[in-house]
Formats: sequence, C-alpha cells, structure tokens
Amino acid sequence: MVGGLFLLAMIGATVFAALAAGDPFQPSETILRSPSRLHPLGTDELGRDILSRILSGAATTLKIAIVPPAVAAAVGTLVGLLAGYYGGLLDEVLLKLMEFTLVVPRFLIALVAAAFFGGHLWLVGLVLAATFWPSTARLVRAETISLREREFVAASRSLGASDGWILSRHLLLLVAPVVAVNSSFQAGQAALIEAGLAFLGVGDRNVVSWGAMLADAQSYLQVGWWTSVFPGIALASMVLALNLLGDGLADTWNVRGREAARG
Repeated sequence: MVGGLFLLAMIGATVFAALAAGDPFQPSETILRSPSRLHPLGTDELGRDILSRILSGAATTLKIAIVPPAVAAAVGTLVGLLAGYYGGLLDEVLLKLMEFTLVVPRFLIALVAAAFFGGHLWLVGLVLAATFWPSTARLVRAETISLREREFVAASRSLGASDGWILSRHLLLLVAPVVAVNSSFQAGQAALIEAGLAFLGVGDRNVVSWGAMLADAQSYLQVGWWTSVFPGIALASMVLALNLLGDGLADTWNVRGREAARG
C-alpha cells in the first residue's frame, strides 16, 4: 500500500506539474539559491527551479518504468504461454531464444545503443522491452507447464474447449499475478537504468532526468547540496516504492509460495 500510494502521489504530482508548474528548462538569475519560499527545493547552477525539474523528471521516470515493462509483460506472457502449453519443438526454440537474450547484459546493450544512436527515451524503452520479456516468458512458461495438466484444463478439453479458449480464459488469468509482480520489479530496474544512462551523459537531453540532475550537481556538492540530495531522494523513493509494491503483490497473491511449491 505504501508503494502504491507513493506512485499515485507521484503520478498526481506529474499531472500537476504539466498543468501548473513552470518550465523546468527555464534559467534565471537566482543561481544556486538554497531552498526558500519562492523555490522550495532551491535552484541549480543555471537558476532552474529544482522542484519543477524533479516533477518533470518524475514524468520521465514513470514513462520508462511503466511502458517497457508493460510491453515486455505482453510479449513475455504470450511467448511463455505458447512455449509452456504446447511444448515440443516450439518450446525448445523459444526457450533458446529466451536464454540467448538473457545472456547479454541489459545495461550494456542500452549503453551501446544510446552511445551509437542517441539516448532518446523511446530507444531506451525499446531496448528495455526487448531485454525484459525473456524473464517474464520464463516465469510464465514454468507456471504454464505446472498448470496445463491440471484437472480443470482436462475438463475444458473434454467439453470441447479450444486451445485459444483454455489459454485466454483459464491459464492467462492464473499466470497474471506472476507477471504483475515481475513487472513491478522490472519497473524499478528500468528507472535505475534510465537514470544511469542519463548520469553517464548518454540519456535523452530533451527531457528532464533525475540521473542527469545528479550528474550536473557533482561539481556543486560543496556549495549546493540541495542540487544532488533532492533528485537522489526522488530516485531512491521511486525505486523503493516500486519494490515495495512488488513485495506487497507477491505476498498478497502468494507468488513466492507458488514458485516454491512448483520447485
């Protein structure tokens, strides 16, 4: 509940920022101003309001934390269901594809892609989605293998249900909790990867990123502590909230217990 409430609050803050907050890229003459009534979180080295930039950076983080894991969840669920349900040669081919994709370090792929083609947010999201789906597919495949021979599946077959009906009306609903929990943890990873790329200077400079804010603040730690502390707190809180949400969902749906029983 804590993680979910924090995420809802952050979504509301980003909507408010889009409607009412000032331009996060707008410089001013109030350079490195400490937190005050006019600038609650202070200003940076260019006089930009840190609160406005943190709220704008939240929108960037939420985009990268929601969209790629959601796409990966859809692809991974489909692949995992097909591999686990039909087995045989199809399972072998899809399993090898999953293993091949999982071997390559995700952050390294994103770093190389950003360095060569630019760190556009959509490109980072595409790389993350392309590397997230195998872990989802493996979980769904294992869950499907344990479910495909259950009595309710046999009963559905005996009543003339098609494979598509069994997959969509029975197995999909039962693997959904595992997919949701895994996606919540992937969301935290996505937020950290985007921030890491921005920190290294290969992120999308057309959007505000907490990682870029932390990188820009490195030269002003002694004279402007607020330029690094507040973006760091925002990033840590976001990742913590996503992980708390994942832990809560896992406990609510007893995902760990199901995996232990299957193992």
